[in-house]
Amino acid sequence: MKKYSIKFLEDTVRDREEIREYLSTYYESTVTRFFRLLKEKTSRLKDFPHSCQVYEDDQDYRVLIVEDYLVFYMVNEDDKAIEIHRIFMALKILGNNSFKAPFCQYK
Repeated sequence: MKKYSIKFLEDTVRDREEIREYLSTYYESTVTRFFRLLKEKTSRLKDFPHSCQVYEDDQDYRVLIVEDYLVFYMVNEDDKAIEIHRIFMALKILGNNSFKAPFCQYK
C-alpha cells in the first residue's frame, strides 16, 4: 500500500508563522515542541489518511488535533496526498465547546 504524501498549502505558511509568533511569547521550547508534535502527528496521516473525523460544518475536511490547534485537511485520493489547508487555534473555531472528543487526537 502506497503511503500518502503531506502537502502544506499556501495558507498554512501564514498560519504556522502566526502560531510561531504567538507561542514565542512564552518559551522557545514551546515553539519547538509544538512544531515537532505537528510534524509527528501529520506524518501519521501518511499511513492513516482517513483516521480523523470529518468536520461536520464542511464534509470535505477532516480535523486533526495538535495541542490547542485544529489542523484541517483533505485527502486527495487521485494524488495520494494529504493536503493541509489551515491550522487554527481551536478556541477561535469552537469557542468554549470541547474539541477533543469528536476529532482525531493521536497520543
